[in-house]
Amino acid sequence: MKELLQLPNLVSLLRVFLTPIIGYYLWLGDDRATLVCVVLLIIAGITDGLDGYLARRMNKITPLGTALDPVADKIFAGVLVVLLIMFRDLPFWLVAIIIGRDLLILLAGMILLKKRRITLPSNLTGKYTFAVIACLLGSYVIRFDFGMTLFTWLTVLFTVLSLINYSRVFRLVRKNLPAPTFADKPIYRVGRIFITVGLSVVTLIYLYLEYLK
Repeated sequence: MKELLQLPNLVSLLRVFLTPIIGYYLWLGDDRATLVCVVLLIIAGITDGLDGYLARRMNKITPLGTALDPVADKIFAGVLVVLLIMFRDLPFWLVAIIIGRDLLILLAGMILLKKRRITLPSNLTGKYTFAVIACLLGSYVIRFDFGMTLFTWLTVLFTVLSLINYSRVFRLVRKNLPAPTFADKPIYRVGRIFITVGLSVVTLIYLYLEYLK
């Protein structure tokens, strides 16, 4: 319990706690509620990077934190896709891809934990996949047609890439070989910043034209 209450782990848990609040505002469905949902999604996105940063900065990298970060991502995304099926007509086949990927990774992690007491580590492809899925879900929240189409195909692409990467890690660990380390190079971080800023600008312009003008 003491480890769970460390600040980086609490930041990870915040993503889980945000899901019922987002669900409530999706249920309301008016323009103001949509804007609140966007703000909450932005906060959830910030926590996804903040928890890891805090863990490294505070020297609080623990097995629980390593497992909690991707689990929080999967719970957040899983609950949100169910809410979007109910309130935004998110396609079932797309939901099957998102949840199916998470279930496969969770199953692999449980096998490794049972056999070798090892937690399946996060990797860069998984981080990008979650970011793309977050953009997809955000596009459905604000009913952004272009974003729905673009991120649907990017979600399919990154899901396949992440499963290939996770299966490689799984095979290595099963053979008692060291798993590849998570190497987030500066060029990747700069690229993410430019992409995030670009997507944020497009989203804000769309929100202004659609809801605030």
